[in-house]
Amino acid sequence: MKKTALKRGTVQLKKTKLGKVSKTPIGKLKKKLWLVFSLYIRTRDKNICFICNKSATGSAYHAGHFIPKSVGGADLYFHEDNVHGCCYHCNINLGGNLYEYGIKLGKDKCDELYLIKNKSFSKWTEEIYLSKIKHYSNLK
Repeated sequence: MKKTALKRGTVQLKKTKLGKVSKTPIGKLKKKLWLVFSLYIRTRDKNICFICNKSATGSAYHAGHFIPKSVGGADLYFHEDNVHGCCYHCNINLGGNLYEYGIKLGKDKCDELYLIKNKSFSKWTEEIYLSKIKHYSNLK
């Protein structure tokens, strides 16, 4: 197998199940998945903020996380119950407005999400990212 130099060091290229050599770094797949996943979430929630119920559009309407993506791993980063449409004010100005977010989710859902958070993180492979990108792209 060939090695290729990327911005952050050298990466060993691997063959996928189909025998093709992968050239897409996981970071790029994660960004692509976020684009289609966040579009799905914002479409699902119909431009209404999950937390304050106000209408928002364009750059003032985000896909916000209950358990922050920085501590939740990929399992919660792309978990449909952990991500909802949020207005700019709730998501950015109020830092996610987590108290109200938790109330809206309910105790059982919050407990379920925290159980996922406290499990050990599963490492997502290229195949997982590609299958999720395909799944959410088809839901538009």
